Parts: sequence; C-alpha cells; structure tokens
Amino acid sequence: MRPPNAIDFWRGVALVMIFINHIPGMDYSILTLRNYAISDAAELFVFLAGCSMAFVVNGRTSKKPLGHSVSRLLLRAFEIWQAQIVTISVAVAMLGAAALVFNDPLFLEWHGAGPAFVDTVRASIGMVLLTYQIGYFNILPLYVVLLLIATVFVVIARFSLVLALAASVALYAATLTFQLGLPSWPAEGAWFFNPLSWQLLIVLGYVAMSVKRERPAAEDLLKRAWPWAVALVLLGATIVWIGYRPDPMAVPNPRYVFLFDKAYLSPARIVSMLAIAIAFYPAFPLLSRRMGPVVRYCSSLGRNSLAVFCMASLVALGGQIARYLGQPTLLFDTAILVIGLVVLGVTAWIAEFRSSSA
Repeated sequence: MRPPNAIDFWRGVALVMIFINHIPGMDYSILTLRNYAISDAAELFVFLAGCSMAFVVNGRTSKKPLGHSVSRLLLRAFEIWQAQIVTISVAVAMLGAAALVFNDPLFLEWHGAGPAFVDTVRASIGMVLLTYQIGYFNILPLYVVLLLIATVFVVIARFSLVLALAASVALYAATLTFQLGLPSWPAEGAWFFNPLSWQLLIVLGYVAMSVKRERPAAEDLLKRAWPWAVALVLLGATIVWIGYRPDPMAVPNPRYVFLFDKAYLSPARIVSMLAIAIAFYPAFPLLSRRMGPVVRYCSSLGRNSLAVFCMASLVALGGQIARYLGQPTLLFDTAILVIGLVVLGVTAWIAEFRSSSA
C-alpha cells in the first residue's frame, strides 16, 4: 500500500464530492466544487486520472516498455467496463426493487431507466456496448473510452509529447466545431459526457505530470503561475456566485467554445480546472501536517478509486430513494452522508485488504 500522496488525496476528495452531488437537493452539496467553480468534481477526477496515468506509463523511476504501458491501459479499460456492467445492473435492480416494495412505478422511469424494463433486450445489449446509460451512472463509460483514446496519444507521446498534445487539441477543436459525439442506443440522443472532448482533460493531466517529472524547471513555472491561477479561481467563483451563464442563443458559432457546457467540456471549464489544480497544488503538504486522519481517509479512497466510485454511485442512489420516500432535513442528510462515508471507507479497506492478500 503506497503512502498518502497528492493525487490520491485529491482523487478521494473528488469521489466524496461526486457522492454528495449524486444525491440532488442534499444540503451538503453547498460544500462541493460546483458551487464555487465553473468546473466540478467530474473534471477534477478525470484530470487526476491523467496525472495518475503518467505514473502507469512512465513508471516512478524510468519509462516502461511501450507495449507494457499500452497493455496496462487496455487492461484497466477492460476492468472499468466490467465494473460499469455490474454497477448499472445493480442500479437497475435497485430501482426495480423500489418500484415493487413501495408500489411506485415512477421508480421504473428514474434517470432514464425505462428501456431497461420495457425494452430489455435492446437495453441489455446497450449496457454491454456502453451505448445505454442511465443518469448518475455515465462516468465509467466515459472513463473506458477515455482510456482507449488516451492509449493512442500515449503511443504518440512516446515519440513527441508536443505532438500528442497537439493531436488531442485538434480532436477537441473538431468536436466542438462540428458537434461530434457518440450516439446513445436504444434511447435516442448522445452520451451525456462526450469522450471526444473530455479526452483533452485526461491528456492534459498526463502531459502536465510528465513535464513536471521530466523537467525541474516546471516547479518554477508553477510558482510563477500560482498568483494568476488564484485570480482565475476567484474570478470563477464570482461568476458562479452571481449566476452568470452565457446565453446559448447569443454566442457565435461554434457555440460550445463560448458556453460553460459540461457535456462538451467547453474551454471555460478546462481553464477553471487547470487554475484550480495550480492554485491548490501547494496545499497537500500543509493539509497532510494539519489534517492527517482526513488526508489518510481521502487517500485511501483515491488509491481504490474504482471500487469506491462504484459503491459511491450505488449508495448515492440509495440516498436518492431514501430522500424521495422520507422527509429530507439536515439531520436526515447528515445520516445519509455519515453512512455513505463509512461505507466508502470500508469499501476502500476491503479493496486494500484483498490487494495485500493477493
């Protein structure tokens, strides 16, 4: 088990925020990133995935063989695909059970789950193909495709990091300009998270960490950029607090370049995420000294992010059902939060116990 580090810690923080945000209306959502920045915990999670990918590909001391790195990324994509199939199947079963137990057919329509019950054959195929997703269970499909796309850029980066970044930016620009996307099936529409644009964020994380490790001068650059990053973070917080959002009918084409759109990951959200990453970069050593137990807890979640994320999604769905059936109060939400944090901690402990016993 590796000791706490900044990537694991902030990834754990992102997981906690995602868990809270996946329970709409929860009082504690006021503490999450989306209330203070144009970007939110999903961007943080994907960016940190790119940072972590740099260690998988480049190793901690020297670069690993390209074939080994590619195989590890493809294996990880396969593991996440498996996790998505299990998680969405359990989620659909939870909604079906809630409909039966509480005699409320509305549960069968929650979050776009209808096709799973009325068009089961096509929905089952769509689950396997990742083209059928339900609300709050659509980040893992994004992650699978991101790893597959990132594998291509990792191969390019072995020859030229600049070329890999340029290719990623070109794909991002084409996606926003021509509104490219992946279709959903059997339900009509497109993926909520567009992998063709979100791939830039995971590549940026990979490039940033690779440059930081290979070039000592990057530390000086981060120090010089820190005041500007803090200013951008404060500007983003002000924009969110005053409730400003660009009018989709007033901005020029390509309009996704000028919006704060999450599906296409508009540039403002990327800039916001990069500013947050730089602004909070020096914070981990201080937090580690002052808030040791919290840092160790969040780091344990981040070390076991896949298992924790799957459990967080299911516990959050349980919290949604509980709030729908009960009378949501601060005490009620506190109970949901405490139970959720305990379950996530136990999930991380079990995952680490299994790893150490293997």
